Amino acid sequence: MSLCKSASFTRTAISNASIGNIRGLGVDLVYVPRIMALLSRKPVYLTKFTQRILHEAEYVRATSMIDSRGRHDLFIARCWAIKEALFKSLDTSRQSGFRMRDWNTIDTSSPKPTISGGAIHKGEEFFVSVTHDGEYLLAAVIRGQSDQMSQ
Repeated sequence: MSLCKSASFTRTAISNASIGNIRGLGVDLVYVPRIMALLSRKPVYLTKFTQRILHEAEYVRATSMIDSRGRHDLFIARCWAIKEALFKSLDTSRQSGFRMRDWNTIDTSSPKPTISGGAIHKGEEFFVSVTHDGEYLLAAVIRGQSDQMSQ
């Protein structure tokens, strides 16, 4: 398939989705052993670090996962990557007031990663995708504005 046809298909797929205008794209790649090293420091540091980056709901979930170390590390890495990608998708003016803990990446009613909290503008939507393989985790966030709000 030619690049032109592929790009056309992507535009059509995005137009047919609920997002009308793409306003930002962010991608982040995390080396999971780096997060594991941060989490293996003193317990006081672990608490400070996780409270600085995790939303209250994420913190509760992370705390409940501490016994299963691998899942705990991967969960923290997932939250970090999504929020870094989210930050990169925002306009510069909104990045200045960005705090990771203000944004929630989990929804107990859905297994898919989501974004809530923070300062989501009216009509603004976020689409999140996360994948991991071995020691790497990748998150991508598309920030869009619905057609009704962009007119």
